Parts: sequence; C-alpha cells; structure tokens
Amino acid sequence: MSSNVIELRQGTRQRVLIAHQRADVRHALRTLIEQEHVAVAEAADGETALAQLESMRFDLLVLQLDLPGKDGVTVMQLHRMLLAHEQLRRAPPPVVVTLPPEVRGNATLTDHLRVLGVAAFIDDAPRPGVAQLVDELLRAYAAADQGKPAVA
Repeated sequence: MSSNVIELRQGTRQRVLIAHQRADVRHALRTLIEQEHVAVAEAADGETALAQLESMRFDLLVLQLDLPGKDGVTVMQLHRMLLAHEQLRRAPPPVVVTLPPEVRGNATLTDHLRVLGVAAFIDDAPRPGVAQLVDELLRAYAAADQGKPAVA
C-alpha cells in the first residue's frame, strides 16, 4: 500500500536575487548558489530586479554593477529606501556586486562601493568560490536577523 503523504521541507529557505544582464552569468551563479535551503530568483535588468524586491523578501542580492535600466548601485539604494518605509523594519540584505575585469582592480571604485555598503565583489565570470562566499554571507545575515552574533 502506498502512502499519499507529502513531506514538507523543514525550516525556511533563504532567497537570493541575481540581477545580471547576461543569461549565461545568471545561470552559472544559480548553479553555484542554489541549494536545498537557498532559492534563487533572477532578473535581467534593474527594473525587473526592483519589481522583485518590491514583492518579495531576499536575504542576499547579487547585482551587476552596470545592470541595464537601473545600475546595481541604484537598485541597492532604492531597495534600502523601500525597506526603510516598511512597517516591520529589518536590516537590508548583504549585496555582492559583479565587476567586469577591466574595473576589478580599481581601488577607487571598490572603496567607494564598500562605503555605500557593498559586502563583496565577484567577477562577471563566476568561480566556484562564490558558493562559499554566498553561504558565509547568508549565515551572517540570518544570525544578525535573529539578533545573534555571526559565527566565524
């Protein structure tokens, strides 16, 4: 006799938004990031990313710096304004910015982005280390969201 009982996953899934104009980069990032406890949403431009940010809560944003429509910095700042006007205030999620190789080593740019609150930078050609970085940022954000210090 077979059972028709469906087991639901225990715990909540963390959500990551990947906003990049190139589908191959979004796919590579999704492949590296998505796990049983991590759901990934994608956007190809800044307007789509903002629409998703208005309708859903995310625990991490991966934004292309030169995202079409609205660039990654604008998306990050507008999202923070949205969060500031919510009834139940919460800390903004960490932001990872993808940078093309020609500006990756520009200390003036990366220092400015850090001042704005960008948590980390990755290449436009994602590498396997991205999965560990994302996992660390998600853990730290979850711990901070629960009022606990992040475990190093």
